[in-house]
Amino acid sequence: MSQSVKRVCNLCEAMCGLTIEMNGDQAMTIRGNKDDVFSQGAFCPKSQGLRDLWQDPDRLRGPLKKVNGQFQPIAWEKAFQEIADKINQLQKDHGRAAIATYAGNPNTHNFGNLILLPLFLRGIRSPNKFSATSVDQLPHMLVSYLMFGHQLLLPIADVDHTRYMLMFGANPAVSNGSLLSSAGLATRLKAIQHRGGKVVLFDPRYTETASLVTEHYFIKPGTDAFLLAGLVKLIFDRKLVKPGRLSSMLKGLVQLEPLFTDIDLDQVSAVTGVKREVIEQVATDLETHEPALCYGRMGVSTQAYGAVCQWLINLINILRGNFDRTGGVLFTKPAFDVVDLANRMGSRGSFRRRKSRVHQLPEFGGEMPVSTLADEILTPGEGQIKALITIAGNPVLTTPNGRKLEKALEQLELQVAIDFYQNETSSRADYILPPTTSLEHSHYDLIFNALASRNIVRYSPSVVPAPKDSYEDWEIMLELWARIGYKDSLIDRSKKLLVKKSMQALGMERLVDLGLRLGPYRKTGLTLHKLKKMPDGIDLGPLKPSLPERLYTKDKRIDLCPQPLLEAWQIFRSDPAWKQPQGMDSGEFLLIGRRNLKSNNSWMHNLPSLARSKNQCYLIMNKQDAASCRIEDGSQVQVSSPVGTIALPVMLSERIMPGVVSIPHGWGHNRGPSRLTLASQSPGVSLNDIMDDRQVDRFSGNAILNGQRVRVSALSQ
Repeated sequence: MSQSVKRVCNLCEAMCGLTIEMNGDQAMTIRGNKDDVFSQGAFCPKSQGLRDLWQDPDRLRGPLKKVNGQFQPIAWEKAFQEIADKINQLQKDHGRAAIATYAGNPNTHNFGNLILLPLFLRGIRSPNKFSATSVDQLPHMLVSYLMFGHQLLLPIADVDHTRYMLMFGANPAVSNGSLLSSAGLATRLKAIQHRGGKVVLFDPRYTETASLVTEHYFIKPGTDAFLLAGLVKLIFDRKLVKPGRLSSMLKGLVQLEPLFTDIDLDQVSAVTGVKREVIEQVATDLETHEPALCYGRMGVSTQAYGAVCQWLINLINILRGNFDRTGGVLFTKPAFDVVDLANRMGSRGSFRRRKSRVHQLPEFGGEMPVSTLADEILTPGEGQIKALITIAGNPVLTTPNGRKLEKALEQLELQVAIDFYQNETSSRADYILPPTTSLEHSHYDLIFNALASRNIVRYSPSVVPAPKDSYEDWEIMLELWARIGYKDSLIDRSKKLLVKKSMQALGMERLVDLGLRLGPYRKTGLTLHKLKKMPDGIDLGPLKPSLPERLYTKDKRIDLCPQPLLEAWQIFRSDPAWKQPQGMDSGEFLLIGRRNLKSNNSWMHNLPSLARSKNQCYLIMNKQDAASCRIEDGSQVQVSSPVGTIALPVMLSERIMPGVVSIPHGWGHNRGPSRLTLASQSPGVSLNDIMDDRQVDRFSGNAILNGQRVRVSALSQ
């Protein structure tokens, strides 16, 4: 018997609407939903992974416990109690800081996790909280917190109405948009040009997106802040500061201009590798094209001055009057307002309330930078981490210096993984607690509706029934939360039991309904019941100006010069490159990452529909560089850094800047007793095995993943 279900894909940020046809118990066809109010039929190959994950024989269906080095099945109730007892004992013996948590990025695609995770973390009461944030978008969130008063109040590029889009470190043809949920973004980039506009991209590699834009320019990895600073200088020098209606909402404008007076554009050109005339032309474009916007993503976030980059990008948009403006960047008005919800819960953000024990890195949003996780485990002393709980994350492959973290995990007294798979991280755990897949429960986008290029709202029902004796991620965390707390009194335990039963009775759907009823569209009668009757979603309209009401600063003004960012600026201005750009030794290169359209998370390499193409784990190198190093196309090369060495094949290209090499992220399925059958057949190597975990943005603590120096040499056969 066939059945058709409308569904939103939650495997990346694009939120493509899908139509899923079921024919029997296992046959499933997935295609784009042409009637979806947001994606209008757009979808990518990753959508097929929803089916593959559900059907994957490697996916765990029940909890496992390691006994004498081997995993054995264990009953859910027994697993929950054993884990809670061990957590309670470790915190009693070593203090609350003995338990650490790591949350991977799939949590942001899961409504239940987003609601339950804060409760779970508060229950553990440990300062040692880590997540993928500090190897990704932390600078974006930090700058929003400092300038606009809320870490989740992120400016969104209005790609549907702009006439000029300036991009740094972004590859939306592959990412489908990041911190910019906009299904079919490649088509939208073309539309900008069709209406007489321009799209300009700066990237060290001629990426898949570069073929879609008007102009592409190479830029030396890690130097985007220099170029952005040069653009701000030109805006001031040419008297192009025209913030428009924002003028009365700005604080620190007079203080800002002197910071840029002594910037030398010739020096900027020397550092970045971008010709001065190109920099000046971009400034001219920002003047002559209205509306315009500047957008930067992961490539500019994960570098030495990531926070400075995001600050300067905001300044460019504000100073030119393209902030809170149609066709520029604006804030969303989501039906379930996660920004306002976080504010009501008292979590607009925080910064530097404390520092990490070993390397004195700053806290942000209650979390410590993940680059210091391994050393927090390996370094003895008060506050040493004795146990780790990972939630939908594989940090051995996805955080810097994975080999060191691998060594650190062996030292733990307890490791628990909430994960579908026995992967490179969870294979070292004492317990693995597998949740249901997304097709087995309903879905609502809480975060990505707040990052969308248009205000929309959609609800996705489950596609297949969840097996009996199975748990969603949030239910696993709720069960553990109810049992942990070694100092809990009988009254505390009774309260937890009451909350647990209430949450189980309510379920996530009723919380969605409550959020919609209390949200900004409540006067329209928007409820979950109404939304369920609209399987293609409801279009709530384009992004619109919302300031000053949307600001969360105390005085409802944008702070152009927050004191912490002025400190970051001073660190940046003290860089020796301002006086003399550093040269490169023979055989030395700047390393950048990359990903392909079918690979968003490491576990996707185990899905048949996403693993049909040829080996994707190879190094890209400029042909001129290869000739000087006597490296042949297709040969094996060795790539070394101060923390490790890897070997992989090389592909020579003219589509990468000389002096730069690129390796994809998320590979390395050849370590430990993992059970990823398909992924292990083409394991590749882990880029993070040569990422130095000591290299971080000195201001924010975010990891430097772009611009680290490595040595490349031919590998003798």
